[in-house]
This record gives sequence, C-alpha cells and structure tokens, in this order.
Amino acid sequence: MVARRGRMPGRRRAAASALAVVAGLGCALLVWGEVQAANVARADYPDTDMRLEGPPDGRDVVLVLGFRSRTDGRRNAVQVWRTRIAVRSAPRSHASSAGTLFVFSGGAVRGSVPEADLMARYAVAHLGVAAADVAIERHATSTRENLTLSLPWLSGARTIRIASNTAHARRARRYLRELDPELWRRLRRTRDFMPLELGPLRLALTFYDFVAGRKAARDDADASRDAVR
Repeated sequence: MVARRGRMPGRRRAAASALAVVAGLGCALLVWGEVQAANVARADYPDTDMRLEGPPDGRDVVLVLGFRSRTDGRRNAVQVWRTRIAVRSAPRSHASSAGTLFVFSGGAVRGSVPEADLMARYAVAHLGVAAADVAIERHATSTRENLTLSLPWLSGARTIRIASNTAHARRARRYLRELDPELWRRLRRTRDFMPLELGPLRLALTFYDFVAGRKAARDDADASRDAVR
C-alpha cells in the first residue's frame, strides 16, 4: 500500500503536465486562427489611392453571400452570422443616397427555399432591416454566381461591401476583381472579423473555407480545360 501511495502523486503530476501541454497547444492554435483571420479580413481590398465611388446618387450595397441551409430547409447558424456581419458592416447613410441596400444572394442548394430568402427574412424580422432595403437573388449556386448574378445591383452601387465568413469573403473579393476591376475598386471594408467572436469555431470555418476554396479552384481549372477543348 505504501509503494502504491508513493507512485500516485507522480502519476497525477504527469497527468497535470500532459493536460497543461494540451491546453497550451489549444490556446496557441486558437491565437493562430485569430491572427490568420485578422490578416485575411484586411486582404484583397483596393488601396486608398485606388478606391473609386460609383454614381453619386447610387446606394451603398452590401452583398450577402448565401450558405446552404439545413436538410429541413431552415436557416442555420452560419446564415445568421453572415446576415449579422452584413448589418453591422452597413455604412451610415449619406445625404446624397437612399441608404444601404442589402442584396441577399443564394439559391435553393439544399431544400426548397432559396438561401437568400431565409437570410433576408432573418434580417427583416430580427435585425431591423427595412423590407424596402432588401433585394433578393435566388438562383446562385456558387460564389462566382453570387457575384455575376448580382451585377444588376452592384453596377449602380456607390460603394460595395461583401458579407460572409472571413476567408470566403476574401475569395469573393478576388472573384470580383477578376470579373470587373472597376467594381472591385468600389469595395469597402466589411466587419467580418471581430476578435474571439467565434472561439474554436473559427478554426472549423477556416478549414471549411480552405477546402471549399481548393474545390472551387479545381472546378475553375476543369472549366478552363473544357473551354480549350
């Protein structure tokens, strides 16, 4: 019994040390994710001296990118978060404009209700957005389509903001620059990053966006090869 008692404190110390190492690694990974997200949130915007504004009587447009719904067609936490990003990113109204126009883009990728409708309903019912300040694009099934099918609203915008989770929004900004460099110069910062807003979920979304971005790049490469053929 004495020998066993002598060994137990050593085991507890080893277990405590292992737990401390795991906790330290977890904290380091969380900090890394926050730093990465902060850097990504600032990337691929036009420099100050490159910025343009659209028509003086145009509206400030926030393009909200859709996210696939639950299997039962209901909105999910990511859709709610993207909508909240859009609303908190809206600029103050200018005397020469009619205020911010929120363009929700996303088709019925999963379920029968378009993603755009689900997110727009949440914005109006829960975040105080006026129905008159909402436009809905119901056919996009990809990030590129979010942009191309929203061009009727973007082309007349005074300024443009793209609302989504951080890495996805950056990919959309790159697509806009490829699609129309002049419209890209109307981009303004979106508040898609707030420190420690998501906790460990930030890492999961970062991984998801990485995988989605790689898939989109492969699809683009396949489409280019098919076009050459």
